[in-house]
Amino acid sequence: MLFLVACSSPKQEVATVPAGFVERSVAFNTRPSRQTSSGSISLYVPAKYDTLLTWADESDTPMGDKAKYRFVSSRGCLLQESGFFKREGTYCRDTLDRLTISAQQSSGAEESLEAVDRRIRYWDEVSKSKGSAALVVKSKKIDVIHGRTFSVVSFVGGTELIAEPYEQVRATTVMHVGPRSWEVVLHFECKQADCRHLTEQAYTTLQSVRIDTTAHR
Repeated sequence: MLFLVACSSPKQEVATVPAGFVERSVAFNTRPSRQTSSGSISLYVPAKYDTLLTWADESDTPMGDKAKYRFVSSRGCLLQESGFFKREGTYCRDTLDRLTISAQQSSGAEESLEAVDRRIRYWDEVSKSKGSAALVVKSKKIDVIHGRTFSVVSFVGGTELIAEPYEQVRATTVMHVGPRSWEVVLHFECKQADCRHLTEQAYTTLQSVRIDTTAHR
């Protein structure tokens, strides 16, 4: 008679992907000529986002270029805005439902509520310059997610491209790659008839975010 004896060993915790979400991973492009960040980000996104768009949103200002990674439905708007001046018809403005991750070189200062308040004042100034309503901030907080400090702001307002107010959530953190620092922003947008679940979906995604730079230092 043969007896099988199981060795007791610690069980590894297996992450469960929430219903309605899929696990995705994005490698930050390495473009030394543009000083684009290196590393990767993994996260859960709504399954309806079946398309990933990757491009460089170029600017003529120092440290202004942004590497962008957008999760969106293939049935939605797939335009990729770029350039210091963006002409009508070169960017999406209606029926938005998407998540855009951007990486831009920064000063390296850690996120704080003071930084959030400065950013909100800037957004308000942009809204006023476009003649649109002031931002309505629904919530703002600092959250540490898998060891990284994020500022998270939920609000209703316009953007530099779209004057009409709509539902948005912006989460910002700073990552360090070698001697440089990069501001990473996760921008959740919903400009549709029903956006009741945007904040909940954004929170689910944010809790899954892991940014890895260890292999790129």
